[in-house]
Amino acid sequence: MDQTQAHGEQPPSHREQPRSQPGPHGNDRDQPLIRRLTGAGPALGDLDLLRDLGEEPGVRANMVSSADGHATIRGRVGDLTGAADQALLVALRGWCDVLLVGSGTIRAEGYGLIDLPAGAREWRVSRGRTAHPVLAILSGSLDLDPTLPAFADAAGRGPDALPWVITVPGADPARRARLAAYARFLEVPAAPDGRPSLPAAIAALGTVGMTRVLSEGGPAVLGGLIGAGLVDELFITVSPLLVGGEGPRIVGAPAYDAAVPLRLVEVLGAGDELFLRYGVGAEHGAVVRA
Repeated sequence: MDQTQAHGEQPPSHREQPRSQPGPHGNDRDQPLIRRLTGAGPALGDLDLLRDLGEEPGVRANMVSSADGHATIRGRVGDLTGAADQALLVALRGWCDVLLVGSGTIRAEGYGLIDLPAGAREWRVSRGRTAHPVLAILSGSLDLDPTLPAFADAAGRGPDALPWVITVPGADPARRARLAAYARFLEVPAAPDGRPSLPAAIAALGTVGMTRVLSEGGPAVLGGLIGAGLVDELFITVSPLLVGGEGPRIVGAPAYDAAVPLRLVEVLGAGDELFLRYGVGAEHGAVVRA
């Protein structure tokens, strides 16, 4: 028993910290400055959001989460999104060359052709780019139905509208033949789990001119991209909903060896929706790639 206990005093809590002298504004000198970010500001249209994203190549990810951390409601993302989230989605899709998604997300969310408003299409064409980005679907098994909107909607729109399917050597030849009229293929080495290697997938997209990559998940794809050090920026919409129960989070991966640091780049809001833009990794908000 130490002296404080001997005199009936309680030892300090492990969470109690010695306080420094107050600073000139009444705050402790070592306390981080906390600022109120809510308030009025100029409204941003689709093209304002698109221009703010710049045109540099890279990998960005866009996800939505309920306020209690759920990535879906009843297995789908759609019920978490609102009109403002859709505007941000349009801007990010306007920035990208290719929208990279997992095969499960294609099936669950009913992705079709990636359409954009006229203003975004004109902005892209004025910069020598195609009017629309294209889909790239990750699938080691090629268990994909060509009647899905991602394929059926692109048929007849010309070869540049066809989605890319990123698969692995030795993928089922009959399934590949069934998709041949509806997709273009990129073959990359398999990861240990048999799925396409994500670093190889990003590199392969670069070889066909797809250098601005946007991922919308699902959680397993985002978890793998972050774990491989491939994501430059992460956009998170916080939906003003509480879901409760069990369910997937936006990052579906085993615990990383070390937590991945994020750097806050921007905070936007509309109504009750909150939009967070983070740089990923420690170096200036960008990852260091091997």
